[in-house]
Amino acid sequence: MADLVNLNFPPFALLLYPIFAAATLVFLVKGYQERSKAVFLRKQGYAMPPHHPIFGHVFVLARVMSKLPKDAHPHYLADQLRQTYPEMGPIFFLDAWPFITLTLVVASPATLAQITTEHVLPKFPAIKDFLFPLANGKDIVSMDGQEWKYWRTLFNPGFSTSHLMTLVPNIVQEALVYCDLLQNHAAKQDVFQMKTLTDNLAMDIIGKIVL
Repeated sequence: MADLVNLNFPPFALLLYPIFAAATLVFLVKGYQERSKAVFLRKQGYAMPPHHPIFGHVFVLARVMSKLPKDAHPHYLADQLRQTYPEMGPIFFLDAWPFITLTLVVASPATLAQITTEHVLPKFPAIKDFLFPLANGKDIVSMDGQEWKYWRTLFNPGFSTSHLMTLVPNIVQEALVYCDLLQNHAAKQDVFQMKTLTDNLAMDIIGKIVL
């Protein structure tokens, strides 16, 4: 007769099972809720890429990303999706949970002007979550409503046309240095990272303007 296997687990291990089960249940419920929102919007006729009831647009994004360089910035995805599915138009929903909540992608300049300038809409929750550890919500990017309006008013003089024009000579000076560096690389016909040079240009301009 085969010996019975000893299944005596340490107490802390036994605690992991209900925690794991609860976490799995929460994940499944949240996933169902997110997918249900997208399914409802699709049935209402709202534009979006081909949607899977279980995986949403995760596979669609994976296919689009596979055609881009491995180090391509995620911001390219929205325009790539628009080009892949032109019938959607410049405004469409994207369901990529659990990587990001259901999102309305806007690639229309006129609509962007409405939602960022003409109407002060609540900020995207993911932005607040990202910046909260850095500023505890006390930054102009995360603020909403009257609090945002108060602090934005204080910054208005710095963004006035007359003030910005006084900064142009410094910006041009740094841009000329940037152009010289690009021309040197072009003359040598070497391979280099544009990002490094462009980051340095941005920091030089910001540093000269602020300081």
